[in-house]
Amino acid sequence: MELIDQGCVIDTNLLIYHLTDCLGEVGERWLEEAFDAGAYVSVITRIEILGWSKHSAKSLNEAAELLTKVQELSLSEEIIKKCIQLRQTTFLKLPDAIIAATALHLGRPLMTRNIKDFQAVSDLMLLDPFSPAAG
Repeated sequence: MELIDQGCVIDTNLLIYHLTDCLGEVGERWLEEAFDAGAYVSVITRIEILGWSKHSAKSLNEAAELLTKVQELSLSEEIIKKCIQLRQTTFLKLPDAIIAATALHLGRPLMTRNIKDFQAVSDLMLLDPFSPAAG
């Protein structure tokens, strides 16, 4: 997919779907393309995925290994300012605002299943491997 070729930010939900074998064939292909193109995650994604309450010891190790395939962005001053702006102008929850601000900071699309959560962010390009058009 052309939008993934430039790299994208991956939302936590897609990594959890991958780890639980719920991503599906199209989603797995998109995720692999994102990894190959240079995928990013927000620091909040590491916190969310490693802090997920349903991990077994094996899945926690798999999650940690999965995170080595992406570049993590920490909370820079620019991302913090963008996050504050998003929180002031939308109803995004803090983790989603951080993830959206990370994608906006990088100028990259956000790959997520939770399109509805991010639709209020007008400048954010969204990629949904679960959409009917994704196939």
